[in-house]
Amino acid sequence: LNTFFFFPLGSVHSFSNGRAGYSHPNQHRQSGHEREEERGDGGFSMFIQLMPIIVLILVSLLSQLMVSNPPYALYPRPSTGQTIKMQTENLGVIYYVNKDFRNEYKGVSIQKVEKSVEEDYVSNIRNNCWKERQQKTDLLHAAKVYRDDRLQKKADSMTMDNCKELERLTSLYRGG
Repeated sequence: LNTFFFFPLGSVHSFSNGRAGYSHPNQHRQSGHEREEERGDGGFSMFIQLMPIIVLILVSLLSQLMVSNPPYALYPRPSTGQTIKMQTENLGVIYYVNKDFRNEYKGVSIQKVEKSVEEDYVSNIRNNCWKERQQKTDLLHAAKVYRDDRLQKKADSMTMDNCKELERLTSLYRGG
């Protein structure tokens, strides 16, 4: 237990019980060879350790390649050619498609696309309404804490467009 090995450039010295000794040249070559093998095994074990990370990277790259962009956009997207304005039949949501859309999507497939458009739109409106409510609440709280009339007026004057739109969509869903 009280033996320590040091590997200087030229030779191998071992210190055991306070005594220093020089190893035989053949032993030195053998231990150097063993160290090369260890280094090789170390490289392989490092590869094995990195394997899960490599697999994750490959899977994420493949999934990005396999997932195609939706055939619509909620806002005009000239970069993908989605500039032709359309409107869903159910909720009247405006969306944008490319020039080949009408040839590729008809009947049931267009109904599926429009359902996805409406789900995305409602989800966006819901998130934006939540942000508007949060902003108004923060302004009202700050107005109360700092007794600032300007903050109170700003909170009162917020139009809350997304929340109004969400109310409209909710009434359409209810059929009222």
